[in-house]
Amino acid sequence: MIKKILSIWKNEKLKTHISSLNKSCIYGKSFCKSGLYSDNKFHLFNIKINNTTNEPNKLVFGDFCNVSCNITLNQYGSIVIGDYVYMNYVQMRIDYNLKIGSNNLFGPGVKIWDTSNHPISVSERHKQSIDLAEDFPLTRSYDAPGGNIEIGNDVWVGMDALILGNVKIGDGAIIAAKSVVTKDVKPYTMVAGAPAKFVREIEKK
Repeated sequence: MIKKILSIWKNEKLKTHISSLNKSCIYGKSFCKSGLYSDNKFHLFNIKINNTTNEPNKLVFGDFCNVSCNITLNQYGSIVIGDYVYMNYVQMRIDYNLKIGSNNLFGPGVKIWDTSNHPISVSERHKQSIDLAEDFPLTRSYDAPGGNIEIGNDVWVGMDALILGNVKIGDGAIIAAKSVVTKDVKPYTMVAGAPAKFVREIEKK
């Protein structure tokens, strides 16, 4: 009896979660319906979205995307994700504009963070620490350094990598595990390290 009650409760909770997703983003066909999840409809709980723009069309997933992610999209930002993108527990904090191409793979623990959140100035950080304890409107995050991020097609981002704002990652690139991307990455190259630096070229075939 308890199992049945828990199952009903969990299914109702899933319906509420799906309704929330539908209000937060737009997604294409076969969203999170890979064979990986075919026996687990509750996988959708692994998608958490806080879209403060209140406009679903500001956060768009293409077709055949299979993702686990935690996304905060702030008031002036946008996110566009292509087709056949796989994300394994990726965290995003986007103030500006994030564009991700198609056929990309994101390893576990990847973070895409397009603003530094905090000013460089000591006096401004001092003020911000007080603001955070009282009232901190999200628009204030734009006072810190940041910028758009563009990730091309056929990119592999390794486990625990961090991609910061104002960078472009070219088609076919590989970002090694635990790398910190602070500058543009050329197409068909591998980068590694913190900050990430060129390691070698990648064959295009």
